[in-house]
Amino acid sequence: MLKFATVALSLLVVCVKGYDEKFDKIDIDKVLKDDTLFTAYLNCFLDKGPCTEEYSSEYKEMLPEVMSDGCAKCTKIQKENFKKVLKEVFENKKDVLMEIKKKYDRNDEYDDNIRKILSE
Repeated sequence: MLKFATVALSLLVVCVKGYDEKFDKIDIDKVLKDDTLFTAYLNCFLDKGPCTEEYSSEYKEMLPEVMSDGCAKCTKIQKENFKKVLKEVFENKKDVLMEIKKKYDRNDEYDDNIRKILSE
């Protein structure tokens, strides 16, 4: 019984420490190449549209934490995907960047975390 409890606790710790690996399966390059699809995700995050795209409502819930902790709970793939999204927003959607900062980082508390992710 003790062995079972130890294994169960170990699994619980792994689950709590990271985001579900199902998020690794999204084709972020496809999303970024399709402006309509990417805009749908961004509109969800900014409460400008419904969250009907794959995992969009879950991403929206995770976004504040991902920004605040620099994607600390992300898998390697999730961190790379977040970096791609950040790069696209920084380079090509500055208006959206300002809206995201206004909604999720009014006091510029997460700038260092974002810069760190972009530089990795």
